[in-house]
Amino acid sequence: MRVIVDSREQTPWTFQGQEGITTERAKLEAGDYSVAGLEHRVAIERKSLDDWTGTVLRDRTRFYRELELLRAYDFRCVIIESSVREILQKNYRSQVPPASVLGFVAEVSVAQSVPVYLAGGRVEAQVLAGAFLRMAGKKLSART
Repeated sequence: MRVIVDSREQTPWTFQGQEGITTERAKLEAGDYSVAGLEHRVAIERKSLDDWTGTVLRDRTRFYRELELLRAYDFRCVIIESSVREILQKNYRSQVPPASVLGFVAEVSVAQSVPVYLAGGRVEAQVLAGAFLRMAGKKLSART
């Protein structure tokens, strides 16, 4: 499977150790990762915990525009390189309270209809993303 990594992604996942996954860089209309040939149907938005808390505090309007694009995709999600425990322990730089950080996870998942996964950490996020992209690709390939 060829994973497309958005050319603007600053700290891209490598999917190292995940059999059968190769990556290439290209501009994506939405999200940071997709499957080659399905760039307008599958998308993952990657966020570090500091990115996520910054979005809650400063960039919510811009992020809602991104979510609007993502909602048009067959398979889409946000994967955060963090756990609930890290949020509750406030292991991030922002002054946003943990309840607000988790509330935004729920809001995006429910009100914006874009699933948000707290993957635990960067390595776990890459593994989850690989599984998500592989399954979305299989589902869409089966439909055609």
